[in-house]
Amino acid sequence: MNTQAARLAPAEHPAASYRTILGGAIGHFIEWYEFALYGFLGSVLAANIFPSTDPAASLIASFSAFAIGFLGRPIGAVVLSPLCDKIGRRKLLSMTILLAGIGSLAIALCPDYKTIGIMAPIIISLARLLQGFSAGGEFQIAITFLNEHARPKYRAFSASPQTVCIGLGILTACGVAGLVTHFLSPHALNAWGWRVPFLVGAFMSLYGVIARRGLGETPAFEAISRGRRTSALTILRSLTAFRREALLVFVLEMNVVQYIMFLVFLPSYAHLTTGLPVSVGFSASVIATVVYCVVSPPLSLLSDHIGRKPLFIAGAVLFLLFTYPLLHTLTSSASFSTFLLVAITGSIFVATTGAPLSTTFAELFPTSIRATGIGVPYAVSIALFGGTTPIVIVWLQNRGGVLWVSAYVMTISFISLIVYLTLLPETRGRSLTSNQDFK
Repeated sequence: MNTQAARLAPAEHPAASYRTILGGAIGHFIEWYEFALYGFLGSVLAANIFPSTDPAASLIASFSAFAIGFLGRPIGAVVLSPLCDKIGRRKLLSMTILLAGIGSLAIALCPDYKTIGIMAPIIISLARLLQGFSAGGEFQIAITFLNEHARPKYRAFSASPQTVCIGLGILTACGVAGLVTHFLSPHALNAWGWRVPFLVGAFMSLYGVIARRGLGETPAFEAISRGRRTSALTILRSLTAFRREALLVFVLEMNVVQYIMFLVFLPSYAHLTTGLPVSVGFSASVIATVVYCVVSPPLSLLSDHIGRKPLFIAGAVLFLLFTYPLLHTLTSSASFSTFLLVAITGSIFVATTGAPLSTTFAELFPTSIRATGIGVPYAVSIALFGGTTPIVIVWLQNRGGVLWVSAYVMTISFISLIVYLTLLPETRGRSLTSNQDFK
């Protein structure tokens, strides 16, 4: 381990550990703040940027731009992940967070449809594409950075701030969206109020750039980088040697459907199906997301003791058994208490699967291809399943109601369960520095 890596190792320097955790996790916070914010304010954007005589069509158009952001992820993953494995983790971290901030600023300053016509949805879509490109590098680079810095015995727990920051990003987005929708009149909200949360996101990205200055490289990357002469294209091509691991990442990330359904889209879904005011849904979602943030670290610690697989299996079984009862209960009552019960229960189920997720990703691949191995299949999966979740849910609800929506979520859980039982190895205890690297 070189001098800089040793100086910044979490186990040896508490202050450096704080800086490492903050620098690595803050991008997840901002990324999910921006993505969740669009989900929460999708109905407001629909009216101002994607107007239509049919409210459902307008909402679908708005969430199509939401999906475009996810489509940018594979592009970002293919471009940025090999660079991360070639030149280092910390050098890419500032770039990804800066690009995300530029996307938020563009959304905040974009004129509405009445002012510039078709250019409004085009600008929003391009901003979302840029955010998606950024996120296509942010996720795997940050979790690689955090897990390679983490203490091996408590790796999932040590890296759990990343999971918590995802929840905190959603929580902050929910809180900010709830404040502007509650305290601003409908006229003020539509005229300028919806822009404020995106402007806040742009300023947070600027702070993130500052927080990531001076971070040390991970010891694992330092150990393999001495005298290494490998091109980014060679690293990308080497992914073919890890097809099974890439498939596992793809399937594990399919569960983003449950994540977005219960932690992002639920207020809009309740409003669509029961007429529950969006502000009421936001208030309950804040509480549910706090629960998610609180239970995630203990569940991560549990996976350090009993393994990753038991939590994945438990999460899949819980969604198979309770998705329909939860969503049926939600759509049967337009009340705060009912929504809160469903949201909290769903957040705990999501945390069960999400707590060991990023560490499992890191443990599947050797250091030399870790970011690429995680990033490419992850980005493809989240583009196919995460970005389309709101659109698919709205379409299924219009076609077959809550039964069809539940069947979709349960199908994802069933496929995942089969893979957990047959293909997923137990990765707890694997070294992140001794895996055989490709030549």
